[in-house]
Amino acid sequence: MNRTALRRRAQHGLARTPLVGNPVVLRWLALVLVLVLAAVIGWLAWRPDHPGSHRAAGTTGSASADVPGAGPAAPPGQDEIAAVMQLLGRHARELTGRDEAGWDGDLDVAAAADGYRNQERAAFTALAGVPLSVWRYVLLAPVTDPTVLQPAASRLAGRVVVLHVQLQYGFQRVDPLPTAKDEWLTAVHRPAGWRLAADTDTEAGGGASWHGPWDFGRLLVSTGPHTLVLAHPAHRADLAIFGQLVERSVPVVTSVWGSGWNDQVCVLVPDSTAEFQAVTGDGADSHDIAAVAVADSRSPDPAANPKQAVLGARIVLNPVNLSRLDAAGRRLVIQHELTHVATRAVTDDQMPDWLIEGFADYVGNLGSGRTAPDAAPELTSDVRAGRLPAALPSAADFDSGNRLPQLYEEAWLACRLIAERIGQRGLVRFYTTVARATDQNPATALASALRALLRTSLPAFTADWREYLRIQLG
Repeated sequence: MNRTALRRRAQHGLARTPLVGNPVVLRWLALVLVLVLAAVIGWLAWRPDHPGSHRAAGTTGSASADVPGAGPAAPPGQDEIAAVMQLLGRHARELTGRDEAGWDGDLDVAAAADGYRNQERAAFTALAGVPLSVWRYVLLAPVTDPTVLQPAASRLAGRVVVLHVQLQYGFQRVDPLPTAKDEWLTAVHRPAGWRLAADTDTEAGGGASWHGPWDFGRLLVSTGPHTLVLAHPAHRADLAIFGQLVERSVPVVTSVWGSGWNDQVCVLVPDSTAEFQAVTGDGADSHDIAAVAVADSRSPDPAANPKQAVLGARIVLNPVNLSRLDAAGRRLVIQHELTHVATRAVTDDQMPDWLIEGFADYVGNLGSGRTAPDAAPELTSDVRAGRLPAALPSAADFDSGNRLPQLYEEAWLACRLIAERIGQRGLVRFYTTVARATDQNPATALASALRALLRTSLPAFTADWREYLRIQLG
């Protein structure tokens, strides 16, 4: 039974005592009052939210004789939370100030923390040449779940505090504002103070800390007027290749979309599928994907400041498929993903996938000089074999992972058909019209744009598109 329930029962018993006039009863009543008062005082000293309990736990960081209830796995007090956040603030300053001794000194030296300590030391080294503009930790909430705290306290043999925080970081030039990633950090109290000991204690419950490219090895850096490329030593040659591709591709994207986007671009070249999945936050099968454009958030009012409308935009190359890309393929990939970066501020995730991906491929293919059959070899084979698609590719089609090359080619030719009918500027207007309408009514957005700009319906446009495929690829 907990102390709160015991106190309720004592109060209830007093309320029901009827024999107040009997001297014996009075002596018993006095004794009961003394016992109840002692129980209440004891409970007040014990309860976890008592201010004295918090101060003692924050000072000693362990199950103190002064605070009988504040064991190693009790929920943290406000002073403990403040102390750990102070540690994280110092830790961030040591990174940006390149204070390696201070950074190492913040890490727990117990054997149980070896993995985390080695990870953090390696990250400090990996970030040596990376141009950071911001690195800070912002508290979201303390973790109070005993199924998290108890194992952590037992493993580290000390008083622990686990905090859900945001790592807010930014790269110079390419990030107009810092972006944010979730982490769950464990601190343990030692005689010399709080030390960082883990970032995995909440994984079983879904609280998986984000890991950046610096957690996967040494980083090499290449910069240009529009680029920041980060790669590991195994991809040293890719720094220049993709840096130059971005520099050449930014003007192409701007010529179509306009200048209202942040054209300072970060490209990440992971070493492995595990790193690719970690930095993108996508654990799906990526064997058919050459690259992805990711972003962490976007402004609710992108028109107010277009350069700051999208935060954390990154182009992440898939290392598994880099060797399969020839020069034309690399060019297409970069222009395609850059288009996603440029359009992200207005793109609604409920828009038709064929329009989002087809528009990116339309821009990606600009300047290639390739004919439609050359640019769409898989779909060309299908069409010439009599396998003409019955409908524009759906979100479910893209999600299935089947026939991905053909789906992208189908989407590209749909957007190419629109551009042939109403011009390149008309295609951009079509895209933005659907985007704005989707925000209000996804069900009618496409139909409204087709009617307003192309003077057609979805069934009629689909029929025209199928005939266009037959003519272009047959």
